Amino acid sequence: MSSAAALFEPLRSWLSSESLQSFVSQHTHSIIALKKNAPVGEALKTLGDNKILSVPVLDDEGEYLGAFSVGDVLRVLMQELETQLGHGWFERMSTIKAAELEAVGSAVCAKKVHTVTHPGDLWLKGDAKTTVLTVIKEGFQVLEPKGHHRIFVVDPAKAHSVTVSGNTVVINIKPGSEKPEASGLRPTDIVSQLDVVKLVSEHKDKLELVMDKTLEDLEIFEGSVFTIHASATALEAFHHMALDHKSCLGIVDNTGKLIGSVSISDLRFVGSNNYGLLMSTVAEFSVIINGKGPSAEEAIKGTRVAGAADNKWADVLKAVPLPTLTPSATFGKLLETMAGQGLHRIYIVDEDGKPVSIVTLTDVLREIIKPEAPQHNFKRMGTNDLPETTDDEEGDDDDDDDEDEEEAK
Repeated sequence: MSSAAALFEPLRSWLSSESLQSFVSQHTHSIIALKKNAPVGEALKTLGDNKILSVPVLDDEGEYLGAFSVGDVLRVLMQELETQLGHGWFERMSTIKAAELEAVGSAVCAKKVHTVTHPGDLWLKGDAKTTVLTVIKEGFQVLEPKGHHRIFVVDPAKAHSVTVSGNTVVINIKPGSEKPEASGLRPTDIVSQLDVVKLVSEHKDKLELVMDKTLEDLEIFEGSVFTIHASATALEAFHHMALDHKSCLGIVDNTGKLIGSVSISDLRFVGSNNYGLLMSTVAEFSVIINGKGPSAEEAIKGTRVAGAADNKWADVLKAVPLPTLTPSATFGKLLETMAGQGLHRIYIVDEDGKPVSIVTLTDVLREIIKPEAPQHNFKRMGTNDLPETTDDEEGDDDDDDDEDEEEAK
């Protein structure tokens, strides 16, 4: 066992004794699901209103049909752009009109959610011997190239009551109830990587050997940082994410300093009639969807965020602060920041504020359970210097990607 792995052995030992049933019983919540014929526009509103990134989709019998996530929205958006604007639309981006994008957005939002879902994964909880460590290894599969950021748990022993409001379904689970005759693939719980990292943070006594170790010491880095200049359009940013299977891009200024971030989940806040907003600069787009600037309607008509006309990009984004750490930050600080602020990732910057790496929840969980010494690539990517291929676990079929969102609570 490597020295780094030995630091986490007390925690691994505890996680191997903590049952999933016990964990779930202490984190009960209603599951938000979608009926299969819900329009994508309503599905996006459901994600945004509930501050979640993915939901199960149910068939007419209430059984699991698939999952709908923000990543599905990006995929369908790119397909619709190709359909309506034609092949090579990206090369003529500067000529695209807001009205064209609004037509694309209307078509995307009108689609039925079951036509754009991905298979996802269901997890049959099994007996009381199933542990949280098992969930990390076999449920999240953090040691695999394409892991999962959440699992939908199916527990036939739980009673269900379903509340239907429009096309949205709320499944309420009665804690401690038993219904052995319950059958079918009906999700009863959701367990996310963020849930587990928060659990770990609550048991710092199991991490005494590692809390003061720096990120540099542990080499907890995903590797390359993908960035885009603040003046590029939001549409260009999302095109790059789709092309290279990335769930976010760092936003940089003329000096390469990190001043913001844009992620797939931001698409939740673009209404069906506001897709023209994608022609805004990515810096202004980030501010507007966070409710810190003019409305989407005003921006589409030409109203700029203060500072944008003068290319003062740091000023533009100052209303949307971005948490960062340096390589000298401790693991304890990393855990406190991610768990305390509900972050799915955090950028690592040098003394000049330039991005050198990124740490994700997957990285943290992988470091906890991985017995081998980690191998990392510290190459820094320049603005829009995107590789032709990538092995990015953030591009998995769940596309879990937001910086500050709670999971399905």
